[in-house]
Amino acid sequence: MQFSELAAYFERIENVSSRLEMTSILAELLAKAGAKEIRHIIYLSQGSLGPSHLAIEAGLGEGLIEQGIARAFGYSKEEVEKLYKETGDLGDVAKKLGDKKKQSSLFSEKLSIEKVFSNFKKISETEGKGSQDSKLKMFAELLNSASGTEAKFVARIPLGNMRLGIGDPTIMESLAVNYLGEFLKGKQTKKEIEATLKEKKEEKRKEEFWRKARQRLREIIEEKYNIYSDLGGIAENLKENGLKGLEGISIEPGVPIRPTLAERLPSSKEIIKKLGRCAVEAKYDGFRLQCHKNGNSIIIFSRQAENVTHMFPDLVNAINAQVKAKKMIFEGEALAYNEETGQYFPFQITIQRKRKYDIKKMSEDFPLKMFAFDIMYLEGKNCMEKPFKERRKLLAKAIGKGKIIELTKSIETGDAEKMEAFFLESIENGLEGIIAKDLSARYIAGARKYAWIKLKRSYKGELSDSADVTIIGYFKGRGKRTQFGLGGLLTAVYDEATDSFKSIAKIGTGMTEEILVELEKKLSKISQKEKPARVDSEIEPDSWVKPFYVIEVRADEITKSPMHTAGKTKGEPGFALRFPRMIKFREKKPEESTSVKEILAMYKNQGSIKLNETPG
Repeated sequence: MQFSELAAYFERIENVSSRLEMTSILAELLAKAGAKEIRHIIYLSQGSLGPSHLAIEAGLGEGLIEQGIARAFGYSKEEVEKLYKETGDLGDVAKKLGDKKKQSSLFSEKLSIEKVFSNFKKISETEGKGSQDSKLKMFAELLNSASGTEAKFVARIPLGNMRLGIGDPTIMESLAVNYLGEFLKGKQTKKEIEATLKEKKEEKRKEEFWRKARQRLREIIEEKYNIYSDLGGIAENLKENGLKGLEGISIEPGVPIRPTLAERLPSSKEIIKKLGRCAVEAKYDGFRLQCHKNGNSIIIFSRQAENVTHMFPDLVNAINAQVKAKKMIFEGEALAYNEETGQYFPFQITIQRKRKYDIKKMSEDFPLKMFAFDIMYLEGKNCMEKPFKERRKLLAKAIGKGKIIELTKSIETGDAEKMEAFFLESIENGLEGIIAKDLSARYIAGARKYAWIKLKRSYKGELSDSADVTIIGYFKGRGKRTQFGLGGLLTAVYDEATDSFKSIAKIGTGMTEEILVELEKKLSKISQKEKPARVDSEIEPDSWVKPFYVIEVRADEITKSPMHTAGKTKGEPGFALRFPRMIKFREKKPEESTSVKEILAMYKNQGSIKLNETPG
């Protein structure tokens, strides 16, 4: 497939707002793609050069992209910069100038997808003396051969922002559409789906059948993605082998497993009512890390599937020393602690360990202790299907004695009062609260189920829990905050049903001067003039940002709001956080932020919490 055809599809996707239409166009594109192309198409559609855990970056900043556009099309860098200020998108700049080139290259050629992808891979691998010139030359070479529409997407790729609004759920939905015919060849599958239908009229019954069949196949694809987080690799496998190819996808050390997520309930009594006798673990406020050991190779992933191995040499040494197994994947929470007092530092100190420089010094100043809480893979076998009680025993056997890694503090109880006492003890020790776990539940990757239920500290007059919200925009500072270039944030929660982010709060408090400086630095790099494709907000900030950063906020309560879109339906207003204040950054993917569904549950719960409050 030529890159011009891919660019035309991308432009069609960019110009539609309907999620169904976007899925249909993407499905059409993926159906046309060859087995060798489909992997690259999926990566490029999300502005990446590989699965997220490999973190392959082109290493071309805005300045070099501007130079490349100027060099390829015969304009000055000043002309490119001026147009960029007007449009706010270097892709649009490249398209506009590419359509009216002042010069043409003698060596232009038709661009294939493979050519574009391989050039960017070479750019990402180019290092050392003269690397900037080499990168610029290869980038300009692509633009030389590009039409206006091609140039638009060539310029956006190194920025990691294609502005298409294609998230993982949309890709999985599109793959499900393409393999639905094969899926329904099984008579038993058809019968099972037909047994769940509720519609009586034939036409509506057909619609319901196809919708449920697509949903079921999408769930099967997602189950594989949850244990092997590389949609490009999964799509290539499907293209080569059909649905049978899914059978060959399994857990592999070095490829992150999507973490299981906890639901929330407001009290110990409700947790016991839901789970009965359960395991109760202390909830630590640190880095949630997934550790992969494959012989002498150790890889540590953050909960965002980012490879952070190089940041934690002390943990790598501890895994080598304490983990008895040759092959193992396990999870734990790492916190900085004071070796002299044995006390744990707050998250604001622990977060300083996540850095690219001065790693050795910081590991000496703020050593980590890791509390292991689950195991997913051991000596070539998938442990995720085993009940939690068995997994805990396997974890305990697999980790030897040592000073750095130990198991989470835990009790087993069916008594709400004992759970409450353990909760209060955890709070007294400076921890966040507790996590209750169903003793018989399997590890449910990538999903939020009641197999795990969290209970965090509550404050009188406030919500029983904090919320994790995604930043979707920011407002310029006023008064004293003018110097920071940022005075407030527009935030959103995730809507699983539409794979979009719905606005829920404007936040202007809880941010120190240091945090304001950090926010401006982070957000200015991903700001844009146009509203991001996956964002649904009627409030317009001074600058939009691509959904990327997640922060924890606390508020007095959740109220109904005609201004915000979270939970908004026809005739019903949305929901907002009243008096929200930022607590800290969260190590989460935007899709793991608090969901609209959770906000609705928290809204219902807050009334009962206030009734149960005691004075004083």
